[in-house]
Amino acid sequence: MMTRQLRRGLPPVICALFALTGCAQSGQVAQVGSAPPAADSPTASPTPDPAQAATTEILAIYTGMRQAQVTAEDSGTMQNVSLGDYAAGTALISITSGVGQDAANGWRMVGLPQLDPKVTALDLNSRPPTATITDCMNVSGWHMVDQFTGKDITAPSTRSSFLSVSQAQLGQDGWRITETEVNRSKPC
Repeated sequence: MMTRQLRRGLPPVICALFALTGCAQSGQVAQVGSAPPAADSPTASPTPDPAQAATTEILAIYTGMRQAQVTAEDSGTMQNVSLGDYAAGTALISITSGVGQDAANGWRMVGLPQLDPKVTALDLNSRPPTATITDCMNVSGWHMVDQFTGKDITAPSTRSSFLSVSQAQLGQDGWRITETEVNRSKPC
């Protein structure tokens, strides 16, 4: 199982690159979805698979959304965070309000969650096209702290891996995550 770890401070383009590639053993990068050209036709280019292309883009958008969330949670503000490039609708509202509520309580998140997202449903024929992303988020390295004292205030029961289910939709500006929910009652 490949696990992607969000990298704080990296531009979204780099985070998208991480979403497009998988990390193999010993830090080697493994290409996702690449195949050698057909032996009988070395000059023929492979026909692009719309489902694979959409899946790659959706995973990049999802990873970008989580990176933007980590940046906002760490700083306690949405200022200079490009969450709208990745999220819309209730996903954008819930992450933005969560950051604001935590900041108002004097809390912030430090560290990094580990992600393992997969597109578990994709409907390119619906109008608009939609997708479901299921992620086992390991939050053991992502902790809530008191922003004034730095003291870890994360409840021990929330330091685990939880199921996250998100919905994506293709719009005029490309794919966006429109809904996202972490179910802390469903460890994975």
